[in-house]
Amino acid sequence: MEVKDRIKELRTERQITMDLLAYDMNNKYEINISKGLISKWESGKNDPSLRHAAFLADYFGVSLDYLIGLTDVRTPARLLAYAKLVEKRNEIRSKGNKSE
Repeated sequence: MEVKDRIKELRTERQITMDLLAYDMNNKYEINISKGLISKWESGKNDPSLRHAAFLADYFGVSLDYLIGLTDVRTPARLLAYAKLVEKRNEIRSKGNKSE
């Protein structure tokens, strides 16, 4: 699957418009993209820059490899394992703070 297809797939899965995606990304990442630019990405007229692709992957919670079509695995196992490790560490810290 190509990057254009992945962007549209991820956006439509979340039931958000191109306008809302542009608004969210502009606010979250302090960038300036438009509905028109997203339309160009989804139609394949333009590819997102590496910077924009990284922001898109982060926004949708997928790996960059998934977004650009190098893999069909949305989130690599190592990232999931790291997230579980961080969650466990936070649980331990919060239990420690309660006993003080």
